[in-house]
Amino acid sequence: MKIHEFTFILTEDPGEDEADLLHSLFNDGTLATIDGVPQIDFHREAPTLEEAISTALGSVRKAGFEVVCVEIEPTRSINLRRRGINEAEAAAMRANFASFVEDWDSPEMSLYDNYDEEFAKLQAARQKA
Repeated sequence: MKIHEFTFILTEDPGEDEADLLHSLFNDGTLATIDGVPQIDFHREAPTLEEAISTALGSVRKAGFEVVCVEIEPTRSINLRRRGINEAEAAAMRANFASFVEDWDSPEMSLYDNYDEEFAKLQAARQKA
């Protein structure tokens, strides 16, 4: 199965008890309020994106919340602003990581694109040996 990443934007900000209820219904989402926008970032394992969203939506609604929209970012894209990182901070991070670019972009690093799958294959091969 594949892990699907998406964000629910909620209609209202959960209180402490409501946040506890939400977290009791799922363990693959992170609740946050960024710039006054209540949201849940999900990393859900499911056969399809549609099933991942559907089951997450069921859990959120069970807790009494409604979702305004679902945000799905392209793979390899991270919305830094949504994570509270401004342009100056992003530029500083880019400069700090500049020395890693050549290594990061090397073909060997593609192994980490599907790390969990590759690790499981390695474990299975070790068990057979």
